[in-house]
Amino acid sequence: MSDELPRRALAVLGVGLLGMGLAVGSYGAAVARLLERGVAPGVAGFGMTLFLLGQLAVVAPADRLTRTRRAAWVAAAGLTAGAAASLLSAGETVATTLAARALLGLGQGAAFVGAMKHVGRRTPRPHVSTVQGFLGAMFTLGLAVALAAAPVTFAAVGLGASMTAVAAVTAAGALGAPFLASADEEPVVPFRAYLAPLQSPVGLALGLGNMATFGFLMVATTWYEAALDGVAAVPTTTALVAFAATTVVGRALGGVLAARVGDRAVVRHSLLALAVVLAGMAAGVHYESAAVVVAAVAGTGLGFSVPFGPLFALAFSNLADDAGVTLVVMLAVGNAGALAYPWLVGELVAATDTYAVGFAAMAASVLGVWLLWRRAITARAE
Repeated sequence: MSDELPRRALAVLGVGLLGMGLAVGSYGAAVARLLERGVAPGVAGFGMTLFLLGQLAVVAPADRLTRTRRAAWVAAAGLTAGAAASLLSAGETVATTLAARALLGLGQGAAFVGAMKHVGRRTPRPHVSTVQGFLGAMFTLGLAVALAAAPVTFAAVGLGASMTAVAAVTAAGALGAPFLASADEEPVVPFRAYLAPLQSPVGLALGLGNMATFGFLMVATTWYEAALDGVAAVPTTTALVAFAATTVVGRALGGVLAARVGDRAVVRHSLLALAVVLAGMAAGVHYESAAVVVAAVAGTGLGFSVPFGPLFALAFSNLADDAGVTLVVMLAVGNAGALAYPWLVGELVAATDTYAVGFAAMAASVLGVWLLWRRAITARAE
């Protein structure tokens, strides 16, 4: 990386977002433990709904705060909330688990907006997407590692010790963020500015594309461990490791593919492929085919992550002149669109005694986003 890049900020905020990813990715293992204790699937899944709701509620206020206060302080506040949420989740009761998820959502939204705004202001324009992509990749890495490792770690040392360690990683970023160099402030925009990009099919398609990628990634990580445990002969740990690997690799692969075929083509083909592999996941669970389930899990890792970078690149060039407004719109629509799905999958499991219907509903939703994308984005480009 160039010497002009804010290396210290990337290190400090990257560690903090890694910890946030660890906290988010551990929820699948926590859900499996709740189900073993007889907690209703809908209640268990509601924790991730609260996480998404927390992010939705905080992103616009966090962006406005970065315009009058140092963005690094906003990031520090979010990371502090994330560390506190990890400690709260160690209580293991249903009440503390749900409260921790809501607090983690608030923290994640503030930390993500604050971190992205801070490095964006302190980085030369040609490198902004690179440094912001690095921070996003650190969160994804933490999420992927936790998804694969949390079931084993919880069994080995317990949920309390595991989440205390996660809180320590997140707190390290929170403690370092206030000492980062200050950056330029931006003018405050009216709240209606955040709604303007949503008044066009292009803005809606881009936001719902984020729902299908980031939003549904949250849904998948909530239910994958429990779903895999319910299919005979599926090597759960191996499948989760494969998902973690493809999720991390997919972030880098998206940039490589975009350079060759363009952002629009990458997102269009990836959304269709994601709909297909989610349908494959539903079929594999229904017919209890271990091979199909493992392949589908690994495939969804790519489907969620490959279009992420190209999707945001398109958003920053098509939605609004203000980067903060664009970031808020993408995060808000992505979280709002996926809001009901963690709870819905749980309710469908309770009603049908299978995860197949829930994954089929996700596949149908992604297919709908793909159809909207073709109409709003592809047709516009042609």
